[in-house]
Amino acid sequence: MIAARGATMQVTEDQLVARCRSGDVDAFAQIYAQYERQVYRYAYHLLGHRDDADDIKQETFVKAFQAMPGFRSEASLQTWLLKICGNLCRDKIKSWDRRKVSYDARLEDDSLPGDAFAEDPMHIVARSQMTETVFLALQGMPAAQRDIILLHEVEDLSYEQIANVLGCSRTSVKLRIFRARRCLKERVASLLKAKGMDDEGKY
Repeated sequence: MIAARGATMQVTEDQLVARCRSGDVDAFAQIYAQYERQVYRYAYHLLGHRDDADDIKQETFVKAFQAMPGFRSEASLQTWLLKICGNLCRDKIKSWDRRKVSYDARLEDDSLPGDAFAEDPMHIVARSQMTETVFLALQGMPAAQRDIILLHEVEDLSYEQIANVLGCSRTSVKLRIFRARRCLKERVASLLKAKGMDDEGKY
């Protein structure tokens, strides 16, 4: 269910899609409000640049609006939008022609736990360094493996949803996740070792 803007009633995804097909811009605005942050986050983790991610987010919704008459609800709006976003990101990466891209390894969630300031400063530093190491390891992974890790671990999609986004079988998704996790674990361990840190991010 998606809440209708300015109303207490609930409208289904199918109802919103039907209204979009009839040219209802307000219905599409509701879809945008529901999914724009997730689409941006996905693009940001794939590209590593905030401005590029914002551009891709906008392009994703433009393409989605244009393609809405052909949307047949075989997948959810969420997976459909992420599939469009992922394809645009891959096209963007190809256009860079192997140019090295610096990766801003920061968390998108700006919220902090209520007792954050009561923590041991060394624990905060260690956690921050571990987070940066994980995202650095992700950025250095093959694009296909990075993509599936983000979809499963960050976006929390099911195997079926990931299969719809990537256009592969559920069995293939499970195998790819297994291989990607192993690759990520090895890369993180290697980066930590190079920094003289243990598996918990401590010196």
